Amino acid sequence: MTGTATDTNAMSALTEEFDQDLAQARVLVVDDEPGMRNFLIKALRDHCAKVEACADTAEASSKLDQEVYDVIILDNIMPKQTGLDWLTEQKRIGLFADAILITAFADLETAIAAIRAGASDFLLKPFRSNQVLNALGHSLARSRLRRQNSILRYELEAGKDLLRHRDALIGSSDVIQEVRNAISRAAKTPAHVVIRGEPGSGKQIAARMLHSLSAQADKPFVWLQAFGMTEETFQARLFGRVEDFSNGSVMGEDGILINAAGGTVFLEDVEMLTPACQNILTELLSTGRFRPLGAERSLRLDARVIASTTRPLQQAVEEGSFRADLYYLLNVGAINLAPLRERSEDVMELITFFGEKLSQQMGVKPPSLDPAMRRRFLAHSWPGNVMELRNTVERAMIVGRYQAPSDQRDDNIDTETLAAVEQRHILSVLEACGGNRAEAARRLGVARKTIDRKCQSWGL
Repeated sequence: MTGTATDTNAMSALTEEFDQDLAQARVLVVDDEPGMRNFLIKALRDHCAKVEACADTAEASSKLDQEVYDVIILDNIMPKQTGLDWLTEQKRIGLFADAILITAFADLETAIAAIRAGASDFLLKPFRSNQVLNALGHSLARSRLRRQNSILRYELEAGKDLLRHRDALIGSSDVIQEVRNAISRAAKTPAHVVIRGEPGSGKQIAARMLHSLSAQADKPFVWLQAFGMTEETFQARLFGRVEDFSNGSVMGEDGILINAAGGTVFLEDVEMLTPACQNILTELLSTGRFRPLGAERSLRLDARVIASTTRPLQQAVEEGSFRADLYYLLNVGAINLAPLRERSEDVMELITFFGEKLSQQMGVKPPSLDPAMRRRFLAHSWPGNVMELRNTVERAMIVGRYQAPSDQRDDNIDTETLAAVEQRHILSVLEACGGNRAEAARRLGVARKTIDRKCQSWGL
């Protein structure tokens, strides 16, 4: 277990290959020999985020009840209980960390037993520092790939727009700037957040932006659609389940909270959760712990929760469809996304943004937008918000020209600001006058300069 120049060079190469994985790793060493524990701590402490050691399995079990580890380096032959027996027991009651088995006695039977117990690797004593780092690095890399595959599945379920345009909220209006400021403020705290907005207003993108600005930006962002979840499905997706060794048909799976460890869980349409699912979420947030299905051990919540809703949760509480205590647990921070009709000065900027992005993806030049169509777009209520606008741009890319949007107004029009109503009316009159500002001013009974000033502020 002594080092040489060759070992040092090999270790350097290993740490370069697994640098990021090792730097974030939380490792638990379980070995009854003080010399081996000290050797492993010394070999790992400069490369890993956290390294702790136990002299026996009882102490290790106690630590697992309190802390979360990524990998366990486990001796097999110990006085009170073998490492394999302990690992089998822990997998049964709820252990999702990988395990590397170390032993001085290697045979085929032990290797098979290690695989069956769920060990990710097998090291024969004596071994060098570079060997244990290699095993640890490969184990962490495999875990990361599993999480990434799971997260990718969740993101694919989230839809193409979250994947395509998840970096920022587009616009220069005071309204959207205030939203960005609110997101920046919320990102500085670990508090749970509720994002409210109409369908298509960009709640997913706002959640992604909040995560990217937070201290958890380098950790996973995992999405879950709350609508349509049964109690069991919600628990399984959120908490995961342990493998039933008595029934091979029941496979274990890491839940969202495990895959999102250290990061963010985004619950979309939280107001649609059933009462039973609301109970589950309330207990999770109030206790800070959860228990995977089939497990005997509870795990610590290690993720921030961002929830989105299309309606005020306070209203749902008053109506009796949403738990009041869950509302207060989630609503530590609140972000309200204004509908597009209240920030119509951002419409042209959004059209330009989507046109450029879609042009790159589709290999088609965006069609031109004449002044009359610009006025139609600015006067439109956009009931589908940013999503409707993006679809309008995509349709124009396909057919080769912009088409006038529907004049349909949605039920939320009564909540428009006075400025939005004024803008819509002026633009409607201007459209009826064929863009003639002097005639529009005459019909409205205002000065021509007033129309010019308004149009300039709207980007016309």
